[in-house]
Amino acid sequence: MQAAHVDHAGDKGMSTKVSDRFAIPLCAGHHNRQHTRGWATFERECLGGKSAVAMSEAYWNAWPGRHQWEEENGW
Repeated sequence: MQAAHVDHAGDKGMSTKVSDRFAIPLCAGHHNRQHTRGWATFERECLGGKSAVAMSEAYWNAWPGRHQWEEENGW
C-alpha cells in the first residue's frame, strides 16, 4: 500500500504535497494510474465517482490516533 496524497484537498504549499491527513491508501498499480490519469479521471474510473477528498476525510476520522496526533501538532 502507498499513500496517495489528494493534492486538491487544500493544505498544499508551493512545491509541497498535502499532509497525510489528505491521503488514501492505494496499491502501487492504482497509485501509478492516479498519477498518470489525474484525480478527476481516477475518481470516475476507479472510485466509482466517489470523491477522493471525502475518502481521505473518512480515513482520517477513523484513525484511532487522530486526536492525540492533532493535539501534539496543533490542529
